[in-house]
Amino acid sequence: MRDGVMWEVLALRRLTDLMNRVSAQDDLSSLFDMVVDGAADVVGFKVAAISLVVPSGDVEVVAVAGDDDARAELLGRRTPRANLEAEFAVAERWGSLRFVPAGELPDGSAEGWVSPDWTAPTPDGDPDAWHPEDTLIAPFFDAVGELLGILSVDLPLTGRRPDVTQRAVLELFANQTGIAISGARQRHGLAERVRLVEAVQTVARIAQEDLDPAKVVDVAAVPISAGLASAGLWLRAFAGEDDDERESVSARSGAPVRTPVSLVAIARRMAASCWRAGVVAVVGTEHAEPPALWADDDVSQVRTFLNDAGARSLLVAPMGSGSSCFGYIACTRGPDDPDWTEAEAVAALEMGRDLGRAIRNARLYAVERRVGAELREADRSKTQLFSTVSHELKNPLASIVGHVELLRQEPDGNPDWSLGVIERNTERLQSLVDDLLTLSRVSDPDRAMPEADVDLGEVSRDVVDMFRPRADTQQVRLTFDLQERLPLVRGSADDLERVVQNLVSNAVKFTPAGGQVAVRVESRRDRVVLECTDDGLGISEEDQERLFTEFFRGTNPQSLQVPGTGLGLSIARRVVDRHGGRIDLDSELGRGTSVRLLLPAL
Repeated sequence: MRDGVMWEVLALRRLTDLMNRVSAQDDLSSLFDMVVDGAADVVGFKVAAISLVVPSGDVEVVAVAGDDDARAELLGRRTPRANLEAEFAVAERWGSLRFVPAGELPDGSAEGWVSPDWTAPTPDGDPDAWHPEDTLIAPFFDAVGELLGILSVDLPLTGRRPDVTQRAVLELFANQTGIAISGARQRHGLAERVRLVEAVQTVARIAQEDLDPAKVVDVAAVPISAGLASAGLWLRAFAGEDDDERESVSARSGAPVRTPVSLVAIARRMAASCWRAGVVAVVGTEHAEPPALWADDDVSQVRTFLNDAGARSLLVAPMGSGSSCFGYIACTRGPDDPDWTEAEAVAALEMGRDLGRAIRNARLYAVERRVGAELREADRSKTQLFSTVSHELKNPLASIVGHVELLRQEPDGNPDWSLGVIERNTERLQSLVDDLLTLSRVSDPDRAMPEADVDLGEVSRDVVDMFRPRADTQQVRLTFDLQERLPLVRGSADDLERVVQNLVSNAVKFTPAGGQVAVRVESRRDRVVLECTDDGLGISEEDQERLFTEFFRGTNPQSLQVPGTGLGLSIARRVVDRHGGRIDLDSELGRGTSVRLLLPAL
């Protein structure tokens, strides 16, 4: 009797010491190992195991103590919840314990474990002898009475069913285990909430900063990865009108992370669907949530990726604002990581909203800055236009006024000379006004362009014929070559004729006597190409950069001696842009110029 009392005292002391250590343990895995080791040692059983209720409702063995072979065989074994409840229904109630004698287990129950070298040390016929198929379960619950799991013991060292004291100790173990697990989960949940709140607040602060989308992605990657405790992270912002697609990729291990193109496409589709539904999507090796958003082929590809990457599950959260999805957050977890919690899903969705607002604001700021720059440039161009037009008008007007005064003062002097000067300057003014009106017309995006099927070859032939007399006068050889059966182009015949006139006029004007100008029109694949080549003065590289700017006439002293408004090429560029074409220029100072006009063929 005295020995029994001493055992009880020692057992209670060891139980108290163990429970103190268990209560202070936050790592559930370590907590489970401590409990099963204590149950096997203190209560006196060869094998002890803890099974937890998993999200599906089944019960899974998470810790085994007392025998290495038992650990290898039992760890990870799952028992359907219905089978466990069936065992409870036929079990004898020993206080809070459940005991199912050998032969009473219902069909479908998981088989126990028996050591091949274990034999009951008690003689046969003892009514309290432990049978290898006996089952003793100590369930434990949370504060509201929900089953958390069970503590199972097997193969008592005495070979007998536990007495009242051993049962009481086992009950204490189970009760304290439930309390310890509930406390650890509460502490874990609190730590998780703190971690997630910090991550959400950090991302929110980032969203309030004036960053471009690329920097938003780079800066937000670290707090998101830490907040969601991800093994791998893919943070992608889709391309906008003024910025490229941007992705930040990281792994907990620090190893390089590949981004399969197929996975990017799946995540892109999933992000758009999740943003419309206001949810996050999760796919694991055994489930996909919400199932309505996942296509079977997508799930199969993601699982292949997870297996190749040694990951367990993938979470996809959309980044967006308003009705637009701007990107996604994709996180993976490894085989030893826990399942994604509801709190983590909510936090990921909130971070996606914050980043979506940040990207939207960054793009709005970019548009605002671009528009501001364009307005400043437009204002500068307007001021320059007024100044240049005033200058261009001033000289011919001064000359006209001067010769009018001369005619009034000396009517019998040389009127033909004065009238010739007045006529030339009037034509110069008329040309300037015509160019300004044309520039205004072709620069107005709201003004519709008259469209028709245009034969650029015939237009070019007429222009060459028009400039042939001038070329002959300047002793410049002007040639024209037209490809047969040339495709038509769509656009304004008058505007295109004005472009060709500018090109041919410039070539003839800036080619000295004895030079040559060649005009050729042909078809190249899906384009109609007009090429105007001369061996005239040529254009320096510095001047080529500003050649299509209004009123720019170059810096070459020889070219400045040739009259002109500096608007021809600017008009030509705008007309060609409105026709969906382009102008290419190849020139070298002193060696001539080649200009190519390319327009879409019908």
